[in-house]
Amino acid sequence: MAGDGRMRWVRWAAEFVLIVGSVYLAVYLEGASQRRSDRAAARAALTQLLGELREDVRDFDRIIAKQDSLDVDYSDLARWLSSPGSPPADSVAGAIYRVSTENSTLFPRRASWTTMVAGNQLADLGAPELVLRLGQLYETIYNRTDYNSALFDRTLSAATLSWAAVRWQSLDSAPLSHNEADREHLASSLAFLHMGWNKWYRDLLIGYRGDLVSTIAMVEEYLAAQGVPAGAL
Repeated sequence: MAGDGRMRWVRWAAEFVLIVGSVYLAVYLEGASQRRSDRAAARAALTQLLGELREDVRDFDRIIAKQDSLDVDYSDLARWLSSPGSPPADSVAGAIYRVSTENSTLFPRRASWTTMVAGNQLADLGAPELVLRLGQLYETIYNRTDYNSALFDRTLSAATLSWAAVRWQSLDSAPLSHNEADREHLASSLAFLHMGWNKWYRDLLIGYRGDLVSTIAMVEEYLAAQGVPAGAL
């Protein structure tokens, strides 16, 4: 009888261990499956973010090119203001119109980054160096880009209002020939915008574009190492 009792106890113990082990195994497998799902979702979100970064590069190129074009207008106006009466009226009016209304500034995309941060997907990437690089791009470089772009817009808007307040003669009949004080006001305002913003902002964007391109390369390298198909990159 004692032997039978010991056998029952051993059987119960074995069944208990089997049940507990099965539960732990199920929990482990479920957790592993969830982690794989989370990592896959994070990689998919990162792939979408990569697409936005590439769109940002195209915006950088477009706006840098626009600032190059406006640099020509600023330079022409500075030359014309130094010898009033010499330039064609339509050229003066066109240049002033372009620097006043066609300035382009950059506000990079943030939708994918914001979604990944809100969903805690950055931790699921398992790539701290990449996350650090992305954080520097979005929280430092892009914040500075937003700030300087908004300040450029406000500065230009204030300058053009000051030009409008001056009683200019018609540019079609007597360009830049109203009086010396008005010409000096316009010349100094344009020079400030040209050197303090147009050229400086263009150089700023060129530097930040380099940071963006290097970040894109890091994201592409990570996704390729994770086996993301080339067609998805």
